[in-house]
Amino acid sequence: MFQQLIINGIIAGSIYALMALGFTVIYRTVKFFHFAHGVVYTVGAYLAWTLVISLGINPILSFFLPQSWRV
Repeated sequence: MFQQLIINGIIAGSIYALMALGFTVIYRTVKFFHFAHGVVYTVGAYLAWTLVISLGINPILSFFLPQSWRV
């Protein structure tokens, strides 16, 4: 049980760090705090969740599929 808590904490911390880095890159390039970056993460997570639940796709595979659909 403790190991699962550690793994969940590492995953959540990694997601927060990636979002913070994305916000930083956007802010430093355009000098404007743009909130659409969070929407991209939300849509990608929702799409991956939908693939896992409704289509029964492997969770690891569903993580990479929404990223390949971006234009």
